[in-house]
Amino acid sequence: MNSGLKLKELAKKAVSLLSKHDFARVYTHYDADGISAGAVIVKALLRAGKDFQLTFLKGLNDFEAENEDLQIFVDMGSGYGELISNIDGDIIILDHHKPVGEIKPKRNLAHVNPHLVGIDGTTEVSASGVAYLFAKELGENKDLAPLAILGAIGDKQKFLGINEEILKDANSTGLVEVKPGICLPSGKISKALKISLEPYLDFYKKDDELEEFLRKLGIDGEKDVEELSFEETQRLADAIILRLLKIGAYEGVFEQVVGKKIVLKSLPIQNATSLVDIINSCGRAGETSTALSILLGDEKALRSGLEISERINTEILEEISRRRKEVREGFCIRYLVMEDVISTSPIATVLSRYIFPDKPLVVLNIKKDGKVKVSARTTDKIAQRLDLAEVMRLSALKVNGVGGGHRVAAGANIDKERVEEFLKEVDRLCCAMLA
Repeated sequence: MNSGLKLKELAKKAVSLLSKHDFARVYTHYDADGISAGAVIVKALLRAGKDFQLTFLKGLNDFEAENEDLQIFVDMGSGYGELISNIDGDIIILDHHKPVGEIKPKRNLAHVNPHLVGIDGTTEVSASGVAYLFAKELGENKDLAPLAILGAIGDKQKFLGINEEILKDANSTGLVEVKPGICLPSGKISKALKISLEPYLDFYKKDDELEEFLRKLGIDGEKDVEELSFEETQRLADAIILRLLKIGAYEGVFEQVVGKKIVLKSLPIQNATSLVDIINSCGRAGETSTALSILLGDEKALRSGLEISERINTEILEEISRRRKEVREGFCIRYLVMEDVISTSPIATVLSRYIFPDKPLVVLNIKKDGKVKVSARTTDKIAQRLDLAEVMRLSALKVNGVGGGHRVAAGANIDKERVEEFLKEVDRLCCAMLA
C-alpha cells in the first residue's frame, strides 16, 4: 500500500471514531491553514448531521481540555503527546506537523498525520488537506477541495503528492482554474505592489521608486491587476523577478510568485493570493470568526475582512520597515527581539524569504506578561541540512519552554528571563546541524 492510501486509511479510522458520537468539540489553529481546515470540518460535520463547537487557538501551550466525549484537534496536537495523553475522551487529530512524543490515550485515538506514513507534511499536504481527506471519507465533500488548496497556499506548500491530488479533485469539479499569471493580490496595481507581503517587493514608503518602476514598464498603476493584458503581465513578471533579485530574495520564491496563479471559483474572492492574505490578517487580528464566515460565504464578513487585511498588512509593513535595521547576527543565525508587536510570523517570513535568506532567522516577541512568542524561519535550501522544528523543540526544552513546527517554519514559547540562553542554544544547534 502506498503512502497516500495509508493516509486515507488513517482518515477512515477517524471517520469510524466520529460515527460513535453525535457531538464533537473542535479546536483548530488561527492561521490561514488552520482556519481553512476549520471551514472544511464545519461544512463536513454539518452535512453529516453532527453537532459541534469550534474554537480557534494560537496553540496548545495553555490549553485545558473540556469534559467532552469527542475532541478533534486540527492543525495541532501531534506535537503535544503528553497533553493529548491526559485528555479523558475520544480524540481525533488531523495535523501535518511532525509528531513529538508518544501519545498514550486514555480512551480511543485516531491520529491522521502524513508524517506517520512517510509523507512530508511540510511541503506535500497541509492541515486543511488532511481535513479534506477526512471529509472525503465522511461523505460527498469533493467540493471542499478549494478550501484545502487555500490552506496549502497559506502554508507556502508545493502542489506535489497529496496536494497535487487535491488540486486534481478541484479541477475535475470545475471549482478551480490554474492559469498563467502572477500571484499578486487583487486591486490597483500600484497598491498591490506596495502593500503585498507575499510577494514582498520593498515598495512600502517608496512611492517615487514605485512610480518609476511602473513608468519604465509602461503600465498604469491605477489599472486593476485582473485587467492586465497577457503582454503587460509578461513585462510585469520579468520586472518583479529583477526586483526580487535586487532586494536579495531567496530564489525559491520566484516560482511561487511568477508563472501560474490559482483561481478559486467557488470562494468569495477568486484570487487565491488575496483570499489567503485576508484570512491570515483576520487570524492575526483575532477576528477568526470573520475569517470563517468569509469562507462560508458571508458577504458582510468579506467587507470587514478586506478592511482588516489592509490595516494589518500596513502595520506589518511598518514593523518590517522599522525593524530590519535591528536584526542582529549570531554565528549561524540572525535574530530580532521585539516587544508586544501584533505578530511575529509574517515579519519572520518576509525577512527570511526576501531580505535575509542566507541564514535561519529567529524573531522573538516579548509580551507584556513576560511570555515570549518565537517564530523561526529558513529557506527550503537550508532546511535540507537543518530541521528548525527540532531546533525549536530542543532549545525551548532547555529553558523550560515548548517548541516545534516544520523544518522551514517553526516556533516556541519561552519566558522573558531565558531569552539570551535560548538564543545561544538555537545558534549552537544550528551551527551543529549546518557543520
